[in-house]
Amino acid sequence: MDCFTSFAMTDKDVAMTDTDVAMTDTGVTMSDKDAAMTSTLSSQGSQKVKLGSVELTLRDVTPGDREAVTALHTLVFGPNVDGAWFAWKYGDAIEQGQGQALGVWHGGELIAYCGGLPRTLWRQGKAVRGLQIGDVMVHPQWRGILSRRGPFFQVSRHFYDSRLGVEQTSAFQLGFGFPNERHLRLAVMLGLLRDGGEMECLHWRSRPTDMKTLPWNWCWHALEPSDKRFESAVSGAWAAMRASAHDLSLGQRDAAYLRWRFAQRPPDVGTSAEAAARYRFFALRRRWSNNCVGIAVLDLRSNSAHWLDWVGPLKLMPLVSLACRLEAARAGAAELTAWASQAVAGQLADTGITQREVCAKIGIPCASDLKSEAVSGLRWWFMGGDTDFL
Repeated sequence: MDCFTSFAMTDKDVAMTDTDVAMTDTGVTMSDKDAAMTSTLSSQGSQKVKLGSVELTLRDVTPGDREAVTALHTLVFGPNVDGAWFAWKYGDAIEQGQGQALGVWHGGELIAYCGGLPRTLWRQGKAVRGLQIGDVMVHPQWRGILSRRGPFFQVSRHFYDSRLGVEQTSAFQLGFGFPNERHLRLAVMLGLLRDGGEMECLHWRSRPTDMKTLPWNWCWHALEPSDKRFESAVSGAWAAMRASAHDLSLGQRDAAYLRWRFAQRPPDVGTSAEAAARYRFFALRRRWSNNCVGIAVLDLRSNSAHWLDWVGPLKLMPLVSLACRLEAARAGAAELTAWASQAVAGQLADTGITQREVCAKIGIPCASDLKSEAVSGLRWWFMGGDTDFL
């Protein structure tokens, strides 16, 4: 599920040191001493990396690598993506994700990959050029090398170092992603990521008998992206959200972003036309007004409905959680879930949560223009919609 947690790792794997390196299924076994690395730059900008007796090529991913990327993604995560997904995420048109990526090749085979998506972040009221890390993948036959010589370290470090840093010299200043706990532990050990906190999955019952109705002075209704009011509704909701989140760090949620992230995402490969629309938008407004106060995004396709996002004043989160539970009940779902960073979970503390568990960590690339002591002060506002895979 998580495109930032592609490693089939055990606790033993994570505890490996640089001298515990062994590569299986490739006919190569080496220690860190044996794997002394040399690098040369070609005229095409690719980098040759010598790993013992094995030569690897490290270079930027291009549109011509689409089949290699989707093949590796299918091998690691399953057959859910195709060329349409690659274009949605990594296409360079204005309505596409404009993602960037680096790959490691052994001969003509892509064996490791690290990608990221541009995302404007707002940190304490100021815009920052952010890079959302995702699709960190390593071919199963090359997962045994978990040191500073291995494909995972090489592709991650070079991607972060080539994109992140100070504004004067780098395209992006602050990176973030959602690794699982083991992946983060490994990346921290290798000096790639800092621990930015955790995400919890919150659960609520959505049986009508367990809930109150929405207060009489509030209205809740579906909102289609094709509606002529969609643009203005999102713009007003986003302005209100920014005004109420001046001390937090959060990703931009304007109409262009919501359209790309939710409305334009292609369906999984093999998904029927009826199930293709995986996300629904709902607007909240006061009964006496036509102006939208905020917008929620829900996935109502299963017995466990998922509340992915909210754009609007933060103080309304408890009310919105009730509206989302009522909507989940109307869709026949037994429960509502939501991914929540600490700041989000704090707003929802007294809303009847029945269960909660850690579902992901927040990883901050060390190459970001951010001192280590500042990581804890970021106060992230993240929900499931901030990922690129839910």
